[in-house]
Amino acid sequence: MYKNPIKDGNNHCNKSLLTDFKEKLIQAIKRIKHEIDECCESESQTYLESVHVERCFDTLEREVHAEFLNLHRFLYEEESTDLQRLKKEREKRVKMLKERERKIAMQGKDLEKAIETLNSKLAEEDSPSLLKEIQDLLKRSNVAFISPPKVDVGIRSGHFVGPIQYRIWKHMKKCIYPNITEVTFDPETAHPLLTLSPSCTSVRFEEKKVICPSSKEDSPSPRRFHYYYSVMGSESFLTGRHYWEVEVGQKTAWRVGVAREDVHRGEMDSCGTSSGLWTLSLKGGLVRACTEPKPTKIPVSIRPVRIGVFLDCEKEEVAFYNAVTMTPLYTFFMGMVPVPLMPFYNPCDSDDGRNLDPLNLFMPSL
Repeated sequence: MYKNPIKDGNNHCNKSLLTDFKEKLIQAIKRIKHEIDECCESESQTYLESVHVERCFDTLEREVHAEFLNLHRFLYEEESTDLQRLKKEREKRVKMLKERERKIAMQGKDLEKAIETLNSKLAEEDSPSLLKEIQDLLKRSNVAFISPPKVDVGIRSGHFVGPIQYRIWKHMKKCIYPNITEVTFDPETAHPLLTLSPSCTSVRFEEKKVICPSSKEDSPSPRRFHYYYSVMGSESFLTGRHYWEVEVGQKTAWRVGVAREDVHRGEMDSCGTSSGLWTLSLKGGLVRACTEPKPTKIPVSIRPVRIGVFLDCEKEEVAFYNAVTMTPLYTFFMGMVPVPLMPFYNPCDSDDGRNLDPLNLFMPSL
């Protein structure tokens, strides 16, 4: 039988092409199965993250409730103390008035008895002895009402109410945790072009500052910043919760936060978290968290004039606030840091004369 070679060739090509496409179909199925596996894994991971987030928020909710419970307890104790003091004063004042009332009533009875005695004598028939008896009775009946000492009945609300909210607010200082941490600058760490106040609570950059040469011929102090215009705080923290405030005012550039005690004092490849710095900064009119690989812009409606820094060593977090409104700005999760942490400050350069104001450590008065 005759076979058409062209038709046979076409059938062979079709089979070969079909085989190729089936192989591609198998590869597509494998690829999609892999995508399904990734999808399932991602779904499972997202579910676990969702559970984790729920638990974290549950924990935070309990913490917030506990903090307010402490405040409620404090206010309840203050209220109980004030009401007890009010009750004692009330009982004391009422007791004194009741005693005065009793003494007046006794005198009233004595006076009534005197009248009865006089009336009875007056009703007697005349007799030779009556005159003498009346004379004696009049001598004995020379009684009068002697008013007991008055009791102060003026209830002065100022002693019990007055500026009660302000008074309680001042008392509340003893239950605040964390309390305001008193911090100062460490002059031994300050860049040579920084000038500190005598109290070490104010620092400014002075571009034309005259630097006295060191009498030592060795290298600069390893504790002193010699590249960035920075200074550390005198305090170091390994445990506990700590809060302090820095007045940045109308400065056009600044940087504040927390640093590892052993942070590099010279030039760094990165001025972020990988170098042991967790800071907030202002530059070019923008407030940024100095995150990596690039800074995170912080949206603010009003540029803060005072920054609050909250360090929680147990939770390994550093949080920043607008200290005037206490609006949260940004929170870093540091992870475990095996060395002490210290306050970090950088007033930045003069910005062509626009950034001459100092950084000031602010101590709120409670």
